[in-house]
Amino acid sequence: MVTIERLAGDRGFSMVELLIGSVVTLLVLGAALTVTTQIQQGYTTQLDRAGEREEARFAADWLARELRQAGTNPYGVTVSACPAANTNFLPIRIDPDGDGVNDDIRVNADVNPPNQLLGGSAGACIEADEDVTISHDPATRMITRFDNNVDAAPVPVTDSVITQLQFTYLDANRVWTVNPAAVAFVQILVTAQARRMNPQTGQFDTFTAGSEVRLRAR
Repeated sequence: MVTIERLAGDRGFSMVELLIGSVVTLLVLGAALTVTTQIQQGYTTQLDRAGEREEARFAADWLARELRQAGTNPYGVTVSACPAANTNFLPIRIDPDGDGVNDDIRVNADVNPPNQLLGGSAGACIEADEDVTISHDPATRMITRFDNNVDAAPVPVTDSVITQLQFTYLDANRVWTVNPAAVAFVQILVTAQARRMNPQTGQFDTFTAGSEVRLRAR
């Protein structure tokens, strides 16, 4: 008969040791999961911040390009048949919707082509980009562009992250004015808000971009 002797140290884990080991393992896994989640949230937050910054900068730059052509009028147009009879040529119209908020602007420019017609002739208002209204839509949080001659409805030009659009008007001496005929400079401020809340602050991050345009012949 062969006798196998159990060595003193050759024994299994006790129930207490198994419980302790399980608890330690769960703690380590939980800590690792927490760190991974925090890293992922931080990465997502950074992406949102980058997105809002790019959208605000894009909007400010795009608006500046649109406004730089305001007042282009090589043939001295004074009155147009488009989009309606007796439409006055005005480089800009402040607050075209009349709500008292400077979050919209209307721009005239004889550019497509420059031909002494603003938007076209009576019954043929087909010249695009010559009479345009730019607005902020707070409901959709977008900036829209509406061509008063060819568009059926405002066209979104930004993602739905724009929470504020503000135009400020200055005269040639850089003094604030509400007289469209005196406006020489238009300052633009665009604020974008991240889509997700910042988990570290409990707030939605925002970013504001600005630009300034000097109107032609002012």
